[in-house]
Order: sequence, then structure tokens, then C-alpha cells
Amino acid sequence: MLLFIPDTLPDDDKQLISKMYEKHSRRMFAAAKQITNDKGDAEDAVQNAFVSIVKNIGRINIDDEEAMRGYLLTVVKNEAVNILRKRKDSEPVDEMTGIADGCDVEFLTEKREVFEYAVKIMSAMDEKYRAPLYLSTVMGFSIKEVAKTLGRDHKTVKVQISRARKMLADALTEAGYEL
Repeated sequence: MLLFIPDTLPDDDKQLISKMYEKHSRRMFAAAKQITNDKGDAEDAVQNAFVSIVKNIGRINIDDEEAMRGYLLTVVKNEAVNILRKRKDSEPVDEMTGIADGCDVEFLTEKREVFEYAVKIMSAMDEKYRAPLYLSTVMGFSIKEVAKTLGRDHKTVKVQISRARKMLADALTEAGYEL
């Protein structure tokens, strides 16, 4: 349920935002939950994303459905990452992961290190590899969806994803992480 639509918005924009929410909120929630691994945080990320979307409603290209979906998913992903950063800064590791006493905190810490290093590697990749890898791996797009979103041939995208995964695996292995 969308909680916030300002009264100052024109009625057309209110209807547009409501339609966006109805059509895309489930997928946005799924993307946020993949990142946060927490239902409440994922819900917060979706709400925060729509607050941002309301602020930028005039800049959204509503005529291109794929571009709009990509934009919405990017906004919610960024909100989910922001929530994780805030949580990381404010909670001890055992509370943050929701683990019980006796769980292997060292393993969980290493898992987080691997994730953070993988994000760093992906951020440094050339855009032609980073974008398809991000859309397929993080956002859950199919190869066809990635190709359409990026305006590339699906065979090219398949090769780029494969190469990006190999680069990522090689960099993680070189850094001493076991895959």
C-alpha cells in the first residue's frame, strides 16, 4: 500500500504514481528484499523509493515502459543499499543478521566482505560488462530483458554477462576468496 502521495501534486500525477505502484511495487519489493534480506527493510526501501519518485515525477519517461521499470528498480535498489548502510553503521553484526547465539559470526563477516569486494569489482568494470551483469544478477532480468533495456543484441548480452562473471570470479579468486 502506497502511504505517501502529496496533495500538492496534480491529479494526473497522483494517478500515474498510483498506477506505477500497482504495476511495479511487487517487483521493486522483490529486488529490495534480495538486497536487504529483510521484509521490513524491503518495504521501507519501496516506500522511500516512491518518495523519491514523487519528487522527480516530471523527469520520468512514462512513454518507455522498459526504461521506466529500469528506473524504478534502480531507485529502489539504491534505497535498499542506503538502508543497509544505515543498519551496518548502527547495529552489531549479530543483531544485523538476525542470528542466534552460537552461529558462525566469522563466516557471516567473511560473506559480507566477499559481497562488498564483489560490489567494488563490479563498480570498477567497464560499463559494457557492468550494466548487463547488474541487470541480470542483481535485478533478476532475463537476458532478453537486459538486451531490450540496454538496446543490445541478446547474444552480445549473453557473452558480456559471461565475461563479466568470469572477471568477477577471477578477481575474487585473486584476492584470496574461495568460490
